[in-house]
Amino acid sequence: MGNLTQHLFAVVMAGGRGERFWPAGRADRPKQLLPLFGEKTMIEETVQRLFPLFAPERVLVIGNLAYVDTLRKLLPLPVENVIGEPEGRDTAPCAALATALIRRRDPEATMVMLPSDHVVRPAKLFQDTILAAAEEAQKGVLVTLGVTPTEAATGYGYLQLGKAAAPGFRKALAFKEKPDRETARKFFQDGNYRWNSGIFIWRCDAVGRAFARYAPELGRRLEAWSTGADYTRDFAECPRISIDYAIMEKADNVEVGDVNFYWNDIGSWNALHSVLTLDAAGNAVRGKALALDARNNVIWNDSDRLIGVVGLNDIAVVNSGNGVLICALSAEQRVKELVRQLRESHPEHL
Repeated sequence: MGNLTQHLFAVVMAGGRGERFWPAGRADRPKQLLPLFGEKTMIEETVQRLFPLFAPERVLVIGNLAYVDTLRKLLPLPVENVIGEPEGRDTAPCAALATALIRRRDPEATMVMLPSDHVVRPAKLFQDTILAAAEEAQKGVLVTLGVTPTEAATGYGYLQLGKAAAPGFRKALAFKEKPDRETARKFFQDGNYRWNSGIFIWRCDAVGRAFARYAPELGRRLEAWSTGADYTRDFAECPRISIDYAIMEKADNVEVGDVNFYWNDIGSWNALHSVLTLDAAGNAVRGKALALDARNNVIWNDSDRLIGVVGLNDIAVVNSGNGVLICALSAEQRVKELVRQLRESHPEHL
């Protein structure tokens, strides 16, 4: 156990834009830099959750080059551990780069890759789960964590489980994309599916072999970067592809570990219902607001201006910077559509 933790590295993926969280989320303030439910930003919460299982020098953050200075000031990590991607290329190139940089430091490393903007509680249970997964990964398998669904959600990818591989771990039969409502209902009723948490645990040598076999172009770059090649010169040439598509859906040695902690990826404004304290009428309120004869709303206000909501149910009212969003919660997935239109007509509001 002690020997394993000495070779354990964490990689926090911080490349998301968080367009679903406009107007609080902006080009210069993506979701991971928002304090959505506490005083700290989501990425601060994520990094803090890793201590003391991971020493600060064994925690890497990889994100948009534009946010590197902000992240270095914000996070209690060595400055060289906060790494800017020359260009966003999705999670597979990010994983290849992370593997290469860690292999430079420790060829025997086991790494944990996790998103920067999820809610996870409590930290101790999360760390216990990560440690168990890291031990399982010593077999050379690629481990991902699967969350037992609590509803027929359409906003998550799903993992289909196969036979038991070890206590708390099952073989992965298939990765399923975000389903429609009817398919999600079938997955939920089946009981043999888990939500894809986007958390991965593997030995660097094992994932290196997987890249070489299933994504050879990235595999070649990984090997070159591992031996000192300058990733800033060719990272932008990497294909834009997720780690799920590039490797996990193809590999035959993937296992799914049970998640026993609370997990929520806070994918949209409505998700704040599950992490903020609700008033007696079911409103999730952050900031100065009054709600009268109003139920099940999300009201988020980061200004001194008071928001009043009267006689409205199931809506989001968000006031931030030079933008205000008023949106039916049933239509909140269309906020990204709104952001696309803003890009053409009002780019100063992004």
